[in-house]
Parts: sequence; C-alpha cells; structure tokens
Amino acid sequence: MPVPTDSYLNEFLYTELADIVGPENVSTSQADKIAYSCDYYWIPELWIDRGRRSPEPDVVVHPRCAEEVSRICRIASKYKIPLTVWGGGSGSQGGALPIHGGIVLDTKKLNRILEIDKTSLTVTAETGIIMQHLEWALAREGFGTMHEPASISCATLGGFLAHRGTGVLSTKYGKIEDMVMSLEAVLADGTIVDTLAVPRHASGPDLSQLFLGSEGTFGVMTKATLKIHPLPEVRRFQAFVFPDLHTGLEAGRQLMVRR
Repeated sequence: MPVPTDSYLNEFLYTELADIVGPENVSTSQADKIAYSCDYYWIPELWIDRGRRSPEPDVVVHPRCAEEVSRICRIASKYKIPLTVWGGGSGSQGGALPIHGGIVLDTKKLNRILEIDKTSLTVTAETGIIMQHLEWALAREGFGTMHEPASISCATLGGFLAHRGTGVLSTKYGKIEDMVMSLEAVLADGTIVDTLAVPRHASGPDLSQLFLGSEGTFGVMTKATLKIHPLPEVRRFQAFVFPDLHTGLEAGRQLMVRR
C-alpha cells in the first residue's frame, strides 16, 4: 500500500531519502507528483484530458550513482514500499507509471559517459543519459551506437534497455540487446551486480538478458557497455515507388535475403 502523504511514516521516508541524495534531490511537491503520473501511454493522457487524476507517487527521488540507487532500494525493500524506475518518461505502454504510489526513482542524474574505447569499439555510460546526448558525444569522436529510434531525443539509454528497444537502423546493426556487452544493475535488496563483459559466453547463462526487456522488474540498470561503430562516410536517403503493396513488400524481402 502507498505511504499516506500526510503521515509520520511519509516524513520518515522523506528524511531517510534526503540523507542519501540530499534534500534538493527529493520531492513531494504536487507538481512533481502530477508530472510523474503521466507518460506517453494513452490511458493516463485520457484521464488528464477528462479531468481525472492518474496514479501519483508519494515521493520522487533523483539518485546520482549506483550506490545511492542501492541505498534507496534497501529502504524500499525494508519498508515494503513500491518503487518505480523512471527514465525519460517517453514510454507508450504505461510501464513507468507508479500505479501503487510509493517511490519514483528518476535516473536522469545518472548521465555520465564513463569511457569511449576506440580500440575495442565500446562505450560505457550510465543508463540515465538521454540517448541523443550519448550519440552526439560519440559522433564527435567519429562513432555511433547506430541505435536511432523515434524517441532518441527524449528517452534514456536505460529505457531502451528496459524494453528491448529497436531503431530505424536495427535491420543492419541489431536491436539494443544485440549491442549490449555488459550491465551493472541494482537488485531489489540493494545488491549491485555486474554481468560478465563477454556476451554469449560459454560459462553459464548471460545474465544481461535477464534484465533486458524486464521493464525494471528484476533490478535497476545503472550502467551499460555497448558496441559502437565508425560513422559511415556517406548516408544517402532515397524514395522508391512500387506499383502495389505486394511488389513493395517483396522488394523489401529480397533486400533482406540477398544483402
């Protein structure tokens, strides 16, 4: 059950969270509660349009590192408080909505690029970074993840990981799970785990796949290492007209099987 917003327990929760991240990174304001009660899912947008209130969190917290996320998870686990992870708020299926109240954990202050390895062709970044910002930083070095979905300008890296995102170039470069080399994640009890840096290894299951697509149900992903690619020298865009739908679909199929 959500912690009542006017209770002593709520004040106690606020104090504990403020001790972890600082009071400037904890909010119980009504404006923030409303902001975190609606994403791009059509149902809460419909509710707001009709003057109804969608489910709101009791508190919003902005951690800045995996250790702070760990301590927040331990509090939520200890007091049995619902915890919902929020990235860019651009989800279209309602997965980030705090339907049981509790804590919303906004990851956008975990936004550092930790390493661009031009030899191994990988990038390591925190999962709260907006994907467009990551791509701009890589482009300045002549690289890109080549993961370009429609929500690239507002969604976080963690959001794409949490729902196995695809992009307009996924046919060539793969989906987000094909790009991941390793992950750092915080479990519900606060344990911080790192998956092996070699994907599809022979020594047991690939634990990265446990978190990818899990929508935050198995843990809070806080860091990821992805493959990167040199930017193409030229990109050309062309349009083609086909006499009918079947011919167009067949042309697309031939491109896939004969490339």
